[in-house]
Amino acid sequence: MLVSIAAAFGAFLIALTVYLSSFRQRQKPRLDLAKDLTCAQGPLQSSSQPSAEKEAKEAPPELLKTATAAVNFDYKSVEPIAYRPFLSHKHYNIGITKCTKEEWIQIDRNYLDRIRLRKQTLEQYPDRCHAINHSSGAEALAELFEVVIEHLPARFPTMFGLDTASNIFTNFVTDTKYNLKDFRTTPRQMTRLLVENIEEDFYMMCPDGEGGYVQQALISCFPNSFMPPSKLGLSMKGIHGPVPGLQEKIGKGIHLTMKSMQGGSIIQRLGWSLQFQGPSLMRTGGNNFEPKPGEVVGDLSEPQDLSQCYLRIERQSLARLPETRAIAFCVRHYVYPLEDIKKEGNGDELADEIQSMPQKLGYYKRRPFWQRDVDMFLRGK
Repeated sequence: MLVSIAAAFGAFLIALTVYLSSFRQRQKPRLDLAKDLTCAQGPLQSSSQPSAEKEAKEAPPELLKTATAAVNFDYKSVEPIAYRPFLSHKHYNIGITKCTKEEWIQIDRNYLDRIRLRKQTLEQYPDRCHAINHSSGAEALAELFEVVIEHLPARFPTMFGLDTASNIFTNFVTDTKYNLKDFRTTPRQMTRLLVENIEEDFYMMCPDGEGGYVQQALISCFPNSFMPPSKLGLSMKGIHGPVPGLQEKIGKGIHLTMKSMQGGSIIQRLGWSLQFQGPSLMRTGGNNFEPKPGEVVGDLSEPQDLSQCYLRIERQSLARLPETRAIAFCVRHYVYPLEDIKKEGNGDELADEIQSMPQKLGYYKRRPFWQRDVDMFLRGK
C-alpha cells in the first residue's frame, strides 16, 4: 500500500567487479541480443549512444581483489539484519555510506525460501521480472553476470563453487549445477541464474552520452508498488518524478553522486515504508493518493489489520561497472512485523517519523487512510 522511498528512487543501482583481467580474457559465447529478450518498448534498440569502448574505463586495483571468504559460513544460523532507517528522522536524505565487497550480497536464514519464491515468481511473471530496453542494457547485464558468478564462490565458498576449467557454477544449497556456456548466451538465461541464486534485484542505469543515465535493463522479482518494465527508458529524473518533493530535495545530489563514482566503487543507502495486507514482496500496484487542487482532506481513516502490517526496508547499493560504465542499482528487501518494532521499543520513534512526513509525501503514501490505527498501535494507546 505504501510505496517505498526506494521504489520512487527507483533506479539507484549496483554491481561490483571482481577480477577484471580474467573477465576480459575469458572466452564466452557471443551474446545474442535478439534472442529471448523482453523489450517493454518495442524492438530492442541498437545503440545511438556512445559505445562503452569509446568511454574511459576504470578499474581501481582494490576492486580487483577477491572479497574475503566467509569461512565456515552457515546461512541457517544468520539472522536477518534489523535495519531501522526511520531513526535518522530525515525523510528526504540520500543517506549514503560506503559498502564493502563483503557487504554487497547478503545471505541469511531466509535464503532458501526466498530463492524458491524468486524462481517461482520469474516463472509465473517472466515479462515483469526481466526486461531490456536497449543493447547497452544487455551488455551491462552480461558484465554484472560475470561479476556475480565470480563473487559468490569467493565470498561464500560453503554455498557456491566455480570450476573455470569445465565452466560449471554450482549452488551447494540447492544442489544445482549450471553450465555457464549455456547461461552466457542470452540475457534471459543470465537472469534465470541470478534469480535462482541471490535475493537481490538489479536495475541497470546506462550512460546516455550526455552525462546522465537511463534505465535500460532490470531483474526485479520484488518490486514495491510499481510495474518494473514501466521504468525502462527513463532517466533518473523521470523515475523520481512521482514522489512529491524528492526531485527538488535530493535529485541533484543523486545525479552528482552517480556522476562522481569511480569504476568498481560501492555505496549504499536505506529506504523504508509501511506495507499492509501481509509480507508479500512482489507488489506491482501503485495505489497512491493525490488530492485534487484545493481539495480539503478530512478524516479518511480506514480500519487496519495491524497483524498484517510490516515495516519494509530496501537496502540499496550502487556501483559503476568498469567495462560498460553502467551503474548497477541493487535492492535487497527486508520485512519486519510492526509488532516487532513496538516490542523492541521503537514504536514511538516510528510513529513520530510518520507524523513528521511532509504533507504531500504523506498523501502520496496514503497516510490519511491508515495513520490513526498505526499511531495508536505503535504508541500503545
